[in-house]
Amino acid sequence: MLLRTITMLTLGLSLLVISCNDTTNGDLSNEKLSQINQSSQVSNLEYKAKKNSNSNSSTILEIAATNDDFSILAQAVLFAGLDKALDGRRQLTVLAPTNAAFAKLLAEGQTAEELLQSLGKETVKDILLYHVAPGKRAANAVLGSEQINTLLKKFIDVELDSGNLTVGNEENGYANVVATNVFASNGVIHVIDSVMLPPTSSLPPARK
Repeated sequence: MLLRTITMLTLGLSLLVISCNDTTNGDLSNEKLSQINQSSQVSNLEYKAKKNSNSNSSTILEIAATNDDFSILAQAVLFAGLDKALDGRRQLTVLAPTNAAFAKLLAEGQTAEELLQSLGKETVKDILLYHVAPGKRAANAVLGSEQINTLLKKFIDVELDSGNLTVGNEENGYANVVATNVFASNGVIHVIDSVMLPPTSSLPPARK
């Protein structure tokens, strides 16, 4: 029962999905992607093992349910009522914040449950949807784009600087992409080290 609950919750990983129609495609070399993966601070070797041992028949939900790094994300998905919305065969690209990413938002002594309650269901839902867009896109095809349009209809900026790939927006800051290309039957997961907060504007931010 616990595994089933965790499985449904972690569907929130899908909240990071990226649409190929909403991006300006760039390209990241395999060497740079390898550097990103090797520098991961979130048990990337475990992600690689899962990526190799789980075939494309496993869903994002099933893969996420086996990894304790995403328990807060799973809790947030259930709290926001998005668990069923992201289930099924719909192809997604997920930018998935770890527990350590959510911990950055916690006040001293605050629990994840208290954080979610203080933000409220609609705010949590918007934050999660900012991590999701339709379409299955590997890192070298999508994350090299300048901007990504999410299911929240707000844009994520994507930047590559000295091998460090970041996603987010100028108003609220950026997250580092610390692991890439965990493939599933209904999409792909890319792991990030911070929760991305959506900008106030729904228009693509002007790039300097």
